[in-house]
Amino acid sequence: MEKLIAKLASLLKIDNVNKINENTIEIDHTGNEVPEKYLLHALLSSVKGNTDQSWLWIWRGSVEAPSNPVYASLLKEFFKDVKTDKSKLNVLHGSIEIANQMHAISKGLSLHNVNAKSINYYPYYLGYTSDYTINLLKKRSTPALNSFLRKLAVEFINRYDQFHFHFGTTLTFDYSDLAILTAAKKPMIMHHWGSDVRMHSAALLTNPYALVKDKNEDKISKKLTTLSKSIKHCMIPDYELYPYVKDYYEHVHIVPSMIDLTAYPSDTCLPKNPIPLLVHAPTSPSIKGTKYILQAIEKLKANYSFTFKLVQGLSHKEAKEIYKKADVIIDQLHVGSYGLFSVEAMALGKPVVCWITDEMKSRYPKELPILSANPDTIKDSAFLTDILKHILVF
Repeated sequence: MEKLIAKLASLLKIDNVNKINENTIEIDHTGNEVPEKYLLHALLSSVKGNTDQSWLWIWRGSVEAPSNPVYASLLKEFFKDVKTDKSKLNVLHGSIEIANQMHAISKGLSLHNVNAKSINYYPYYLGYTSDYTINLLKKRSTPALNSFLRKLAVEFINRYDQFHFHFGTTLTFDYSDLAILTAAKKPMIMHHWGSDVRMHSAALLTNPYALVKDKNEDKISKKLTTLSKSIKHCMIPDYELYPYVKDYYEHVHIVPSMIDLTAYPSDTCLPKNPIPLLVHAPTSPSIKGTKYILQAIEKLKANYSFTFKLVQGLSHKEAKEIYKKADVIIDQLHVGSYGLFSVEAMALGKPVVCWITDEMKSRYPKELPILSANPDTIKDSAFLTDILKHILVF
């Protein structure tokens, strides 16, 4: 890595990496594209110790600027012998990070002699960690983009033995990589997480409060049909999603959401809040039922003294510091099952309020430590009073 850093710094004529202006690394102050942007990004990634991301920037330069021989030379000099460990199973996760699950699963697999990495096309403000990142947040599926991503898929085929996809995404926007992976006989699994498969008509059968992000059920069905033709195994975090995927995939595996418990200490030694702190973190306010929660909070203020914190726009690291201090965490009121936010809260030893349908109660352990509330019951004075009287200690 030190030799690569020195080489990149020499090519860029940079004697101090701190002199690189990250605000103009791609577009300079005149509005023109910086021709050395791939090398600059590669240098910064190398300095941060991210060899995988450094390789990706140089590889992108070789593809997007093929007339420049520098990129091919760097790949040959520094990455020709960088191969995956054939004594291990090499797994690639992609291409969207959902609640830090790609990273958490990869880290867990590494404890079992598996080399697992992740690539993220959607680096949101939450700041989750990925080994490879390509920012495609504002990109649409085009022939040119999919051609580029197919080339990337071929590169990864040579590096990885198995592909673990998430949230209905693969390595290309048009799923054209699936044929390449199938031809290469690479095992694949699709991990669905919720709104990528949830259909409103089916959800209402067991959950009168159900809301969905995508109401186009034909589009969801076509996506599932396309994916399941090539991918035979599907993973879901709990039974709530089973009705949406069972008719498509040959094999459906229910594997609960995962976190690294060492990152969520249940610290009973934290100083007690002078008045109770209630926390709600709506990444999707409509699905979370935020408006009903805010109404309930206003009603509760008439009789009780407490602090309410609405967590929005913070990185996951920043938000977690607030969760650690909370006395009660309010998750979601429409889905009917608990999500990763509830898992994090329970790991921290916090009481959780979340809507759990009767159907899902029968699927969870009887001792599930969650107070169930929906848009109607959370407005009930008795329920709110119970939260403060019997959960919070004054």
